[in-house]
Amino acid sequence: MRADYPARRGFTLVEMVVFIVIVSLAAYALFRSFGSVLQRSPTAAQLTQAMQLAQERMELIQGQRDSPLVGRGFNNTVDLDPCNVGAPTVCTTTFGYAVTSAGTAPGAPVAWPPNPATANYKLVTVTVKLGGITLAQESAVLSNYLP
Repeated sequence: MRADYPARRGFTLVEMVVFIVIVSLAAYALFRSFGSVLQRSPTAAQLTQAMQLAQERMELIQGQRDSPLVGRGFNNTVDLDPCNVGAPTVCTTTFGYAVTSAGTAPGAPVAWPPNPATANYKLVTVTVKLGGITLAQESAVLSNYLP
């Protein structure tokens, strides 16, 4: 009687159960690793707040252009970041953010491409970190022109 039926090909029940168990274990391990990564990643609110802090500090630095301490233009005798020279209340950060600036210290301006003959620019960068992780960074090229 066996000759009347064609040979059937497919998976046995045992093979299917073994496959389901293996795939389930792999999925469990994958979801556990995603869960641990998501706990350490910043939230959208933290990223937004960090960007706002970077923009505020950059505006504060750019506002120094007309400060009587700095004089007209950027004369390179005073640090352009007022938070590096004293600590005004506007520089107080909250919620554990660390806001730093680079390129604000007194020093000669540099040439800026595509016109290397004009050497009166400064590249200022503001960085915001939370727990050692950089959340926001903003850069601006400041010119030493006089109005």
